[in-house]
Amino acid sequence: MADKKKFSFSEKMARLEKIAADLENSEIDLDEAIKRFEEGARLASELKDYLEKSKNQIETVKKRFDK
Repeated sequence: MADKKKFSFSEKMARLEKIAADLENSEIDLDEAIKRFEEGARLASELKDYLEKSKNQIETVKKRFDK
């Protein structure tokens, strides 16, 4: 089974940026490009979810102190 290490937001963002750069600038074969695209799509979804949760947490804190 693959290691399920949790990566930080910054680490995931850096990996996504690397994937994007590789897809734009590298001469990689189609199979590898598809694998990287899939990984990038998964990372983008995870990052979006994280940002949405963070936004909700901030709104909850603001509501508590805006009374």
